[in-house]
Formats: sequence, C-alpha cells, structure tokens
Amino acid sequence: MFEIFDCDLAGRIGKIYTNHGKIETPAYVPVIHPVKQGIPTQKIKDMGFDLVITNAYITYKRFGQREAAQRGIHDIINFDDGAVMTDSGGYQVLEYGDVEILPEEMANFEKEIMTDIAIPLDKPTGFRLPKKTARDYVNHTLKVSKQTLAQRKDNGQLWVGPIQGGEHFDLVRKSTKALVAYGFEMLALGSPVEFMESYEYALLAEMILVAKKEMPYSVPLHLFGAGHPLTIPFAVAFGCDTFDSASYILYAKQDRYMTDDRTRHLSEISYFSCACEVCSKFSPKELVELEKESRVNHLALHNLHAIKSEVDRVKESIKEGRLWEYLLKKLRSHPKLYEILDIVTSNSEYLARSTPLFKEKALFFYSHYDQYRPEVVSYHKMVRRFKTPKKTLVISKPFTINPAYLAEGQKRLEKKFAEPEEIQFAQYNPVLGLIPLEISDIFPASHNVTASLTTTTTQDPKSYSIFEKTWQEFFSKNRFERVYYDKNDPFLKYFAKNIPKSVRKISLN
Repeated sequence: MFEIFDCDLAGRIGKIYTNHGKIETPAYVPVIHPVKQGIPTQKIKDMGFDLVITNAYITYKRFGQREAAQRGIHDIINFDDGAVMTDSGGYQVLEYGDVEILPEEMANFEKEIMTDIAIPLDKPTGFRLPKKTARDYVNHTLKVSKQTLAQRKDNGQLWVGPIQGGEHFDLVRKSTKALVAYGFEMLALGSPVEFMESYEYALLAEMILVAKKEMPYSVPLHLFGAGHPLTIPFAVAFGCDTFDSASYILYAKQDRYMTDDRTRHLSEISYFSCACEVCSKFSPKELVELEKESRVNHLALHNLHAIKSEVDRVKESIKEGRLWEYLLKKLRSHPKLYEILDIVTSNSEYLARSTPLFKEKALFFYSHYDQYRPEVVSYHKMVRRFKTPKKTLVISKPFTINPAYLAEGQKRLEKKFAEPEEIQFAQYNPVLGLIPLEISDIFPASHNVTASLTTTTTQDPKSYSIFEKTWQEFFSKNRFERVYYDKNDPFLKYFAKNIPKSVRKISLN
C-alpha cells in the first residue's frame, strides 16, 4: 500500500498505491468542490496532481445516495484518471456542529461511490476546545472509526483513521495508539486549520510529532487542511506524507497571492516573480482588472502552481539530503514559524532514526543550531565511543584537505613529534566536536563546509553544548597524560577548562 524510496529527517519520498493509480509522496491534495469547482479537474490532473479530495457529505446532499452511487465519485468530479479521497463531513461538523447523516450511513455511502481513500465520519476537536469535550469527541471518533473499519469491504479502498485531540497532546497520543491498534493502513491528523489561523505553528509541529512517535514507520500520515508553502516544509520534515487544503481557491477569492514565503494581496504587488502560466501572461495590474470570476480562477491557478513548486522543492531537498538546510532557511520566513526551531533541535534524536547516516553531498554548517542535525548527532555518538591507549593528545584546527591524514598540514604536524605513531591526533570542528584522525574520513567529518569562526558572530562556544558533552566524554573514556592545543584559540580556551587536572596542558604553538 505504501512504499518508501528516499528519506531525510522524518520526511520521505514514497508511493501510495490505490485503485486509481500511484500517488508519489509527499503530495499536496487539492480540495475539489463536487458542485462548484472553478478550475477544471482535468487541468488539475494535467498539472501533476494525482490525488484530490472532495466532500462526501456535500456530494450526498447534492446528488443523493442513488444517483451518486450509480455515477461514482470519479465521474461526479470528472477525475477518472486519478485517485480521489473523500472527507466524510467532519469539517461540516466542526463548522456547524452536526450533519444529517449517521456515521455508518456515511461509511456505506463512501463504499458505494467507490472513493479510493475514505475517511470515517469523525468529530473534529478543533482548537481551544475544553479538555472534557475534546475527550468526548476523541472517544466518539474512535468508536465510529473502529465500527467503520470492521464493516469495510475488501475492494481495494483505503480507510484512513482520523486522529483527533487538538492541543491536548495526551488525547492525540491516545487517539493515534488506538487507531494503529485497530489496523488502519493510513492515518490523518485533524485540527491544523485553526492552529495556523492563530499562527500557532509550534503547537501544530508538536502535535504532528506526538502523533508520529506513536505510529509505525510504514504507515503514511495525512494532514488535514494544510496547504500553504510556509507550512509544507516542516509538515514534511516531521513526517506528513499527504496534506490537503482549499487554500488555493479560498485565498484567491480574497485576492490573495501565494509566494514561497508569504501571502500578499494582489493590489499590493508591482511585479510577479513567478513564471507560471498566469504570471507569465498577466501583469499584477492586468490581473486586478479582470472580471471577478476570471480573476479568482486565474489567481487560484497561480496559487496551485506556488504550492506544487514548494512541494517539489521539498522533494528535491529530500533527494539531495538537504532537508535540514532547507527547513532552517524556511523557518526564517516568519517570526512565529521560527519558534519551531526549538522543536526541531529538541527532537534531533527522533529525526535521526530516519535520516541516512551517509550522504552523497557535503553538509553545510552555518551556526550552533547545526550541532543538532541528525547526521551530526550520530557522529558525536561515534566520537563518544572512541577509545585509544595513547597517552598524548594533539588537537588542531581543521585542514583544508580532508580527510586529515591526507593533508600536508597533518604531515607537518606529525614531524614535530619524535614518535607520531604514539600520539592521538584529532581535529576539532565547532559543530562536529573532536574528530580523531582514525575516523576523520567517516561522514560527515570530511564532508562538510563550515562557516569560519572568524566570520560569524553566532559561534559563541557557550552555545555548543553538544561539543562540550562530547569533549567531556572523550576525556573521561581515555586516559591522556598530556594534551597539546593552541592556547590562544578562543574557542578551545573555553573548553580547555574542562580538561582533567591530571592532564598536562601544553601549547601547540
């Protein structure tokens, strides 16, 4: 059902197999209105969207059970060549409090219209719901979901378990565990729209991680209502495989134009920096002057291009092994988004589980935040396990040639000592910590580009807690009697105070 090909952080490129073809993940899933769809679904398919989501409840109300079952959802929305996911009406429950159909009736309806990916009629918790009420909603959703899954037919349809709980993370955890135990092949996380409208990006990030940590790695996760280029990178980095939104059309109706890092009102734009089919054809002034319906449809089309471009950039980052670098760059797009950085760094151990230990490209290190990068965390663990019988340690700055044992600087350094084979040589890197010569060729010790300490103001040694921990463990595991280092090096001077008193400190100069 779900096959994974590439991964980086908790993001992965994979394929979900359905009755109507394969969907490559991560994938944005455009919301299609079953009655009033402005952009033709065939156009959306031609743009490269192989999965769309539509509302089963609106379909039921508009066409009735008999006609909808006869035609099928693919014919109703004119999407025969692609896969269709159906939202059962949970959003209407969130907006209006109730719907005129029972959960078992909706489940049967979704079977009859042959949706590819179906969702039980859940009861979303939304945001800022009292804990007791949220618990009741979660229990109701779990009960309905369990019944729906038990009554499903073996017809190739995928049923999605809806995770609820909102900001009540213990309920999110409970919901996820139960849905996994029921046997759902795919899960979906609810309530992000209100989080994002309140700019609570950090809460949303935590909610995703709470759910992901309770899920098997092989189960894909859908995120309801998240479709802005700002949210896509961190949603994918934390493990969301698909995500839907009607933002492309809703924003267009308000004359809002999406870019890769913000949303702008059309009247405020002087130049289009995008080269999509809409922006290549119209100037901002010309687009503003279009008749309302035409303007909305053109703007919605641009917004779809903007979202797809962001998804493709994230995919390329996964392929290149640079999702960390891309994510940290994107988090600087908005102050509230930047708050996620603490969540990223505090979950580096979790993100390391699905980050490859070795990559084809060198890593870029900019600041102390990169010490929490999963590949770096893994390397520090290796250094902390390193043991040598040698009694003398020599610490030097990194050489321009890597690995260190190939550098002329290393050879010159060895000539300063009568018996270099009896000495433990090590370089240091602010991000990677101490780099023993013997493991200086292991990724990423010789596969990185690090900003110079002399050209940045962000590399205060006090900010490098990972370096300090590795330094202390390295000295505690090994029994050095003397250590040579540059006593004028301001970075090393800070850590030298933690060298055991029994070790003699000697200037390398």
